[in-house]
Amino acid sequence: MKKGQLLSIPPDTFKKSFHIASPVSGQIQPLNSINNTLYTRGYFGPGAVIGAPSSSIKAPFSGVCTRVTPLDYAIEIKSSVGLKCLIKYGENTQHLHGAQFNCHVKRGSTFQAGAVLFTVNTGWLKQQGAGNVCIVTLLNADALLGVMPTTRKYVDAVEDPLLTLFV
Repeated sequence: MKKGQLLSIPPDTFKKSFHIASPVSGQIQPLNSINNTLYTRGYFGPGAVIGAPSSSIKAPFSGVCTRVTPLDYAIEIKSSVGLKCLIKYGENTQHLHGAQFNCHVKRGSTFQAGAVLFTVNTGWLKQQGAGNVCIVTLLNADALLGVMPTTRKYVDAVEDPLLTLFV
């Protein structure tokens, strides 16, 4: 088994498992459901997609903001144990130049689980032809035995686990 890969079942042996909460409420979709080869081929690590009508993207865990990329409608965050996560809102947003993206944190800001990280105007994005999805990937998953997306069909923001990580 390759370290950090996306799993469909838990590994046979592992020391510990823990959950990453969903940053938005919505319907779960596999990462390969979006039309972006950088994500579907795993260049940003394993993860999941949430079909998300919500305009508020919340912190799935407490941590620090390491990067804000408004042109990509994305933010990178890091937990206290060093887990790095990329949260991107919208599909096919490259032509929108970050319009209607309002970030509530900046690089170096700390936050608590459940805090609003950024908001987007979902109605406007839909009018521009962008898919209202939230993409969550683990940038340094190679330090893990594996990552398993939830088997739920629908998740509530901050309340429900999106990914289970195995160490």
